[in-house]
Amino acid sequence: MRTLLALALGLAVASAAQAQPPVPSGPRSLQASDLRAEIERNGRVELPTMGLVAERFDFDHDGARVEAVIVRPADAAPHPGLVLVPGHSRTAYDMLPQAIRFARAGFATVAVSQPGYGGSAGAADFAGPRTVAALQAAAERFASQPFVDRTRLGIYGYSRGALAAASLAARTDLFKASVLGGGIYDFRAAYDQVGLAGIRANMEAEAGLSDEAIRARSPINDMAGLDGPVLIIHGDQDANAPPAQARALADRLTALGREHRLVLVPGGGHALSMNDVVVPAIEFFTRALQPPPLGGERG
Repeated sequence: MRTLLALALGLAVASAAQAQPPVPSGPRSLQASDLRAEIERNGRVELPTMGLVAERFDFDHDGARVEAVIVRPADAAPHPGLVLVPGHSRTAYDMLPQAIRFARAGFATVAVSQPGYGGSAGAADFAGPRTVAALQAAAERFASQPFVDRTRLGIYGYSRGALAAASLAARTDLFKASVLGGGIYDFRAAYDQVGLAGIRANMEAEAGLSDEAIRARSPINDMAGLDGPVLIIHGDQDANAPPAQARALADRLTALGREHRLVLVPGGGHALSMNDVVVPAIEFFTRALQPPPLGGERG
């Protein structure tokens, strides 16, 4: 085990979907890649002046490796837990700046690389059944840890990670709150709406356009099974994931009478800033996952 200096998060313009800036660390600037190297080399890294611990959480699921990283408060008390799902071409380690922000706000987090990305084995299936099954296994394993309050579990997904997160949240009883950023939620409609040929090609190659494939990747149809409130964040100029997808999801939740909030970031593209996504997500999860009042259920 190795101890690092404090990681103060000066991430004012960090992108939630793009490469992350350095994280200041005392006399030198610690890159996310440096922290990753420490975690991979030692398994567990203490960040004492921040009161955090980061550790590998890799495991095998159905004979395939799933890459996962935990960042959490270092004390032994159970904390509300967050499952973090990165988007296309991103991994659990790319989520370290966001994970540290969440952990400093009092959440235990686990970031999980989707199959086909980073150290997670298997082929990418555009947030399809293999991806959702791997994420569910990670969430259940994470929820069983002593530092996690499994009754206060939330999920955060960005880009195609939002699609996977929405699918998992709507089809299980694991989560009490969800934050979905820059995602698609109706696969067929998104295929027709997307103007970028490369994204349409990925949708065809990884998933196909069969009725079964479309249904598996359209969590908008499963929102009746969702537990807890939803925060939807989307750039209103997003060319990768059409803003119509966020509006359609909000309309569906409205029709179902489900608590939600839609935030369309003016002029925002697909890569929104940390302030646009993580800051409101922390505020949302803090409210949504607070413990019930003593002596009764939360109203």
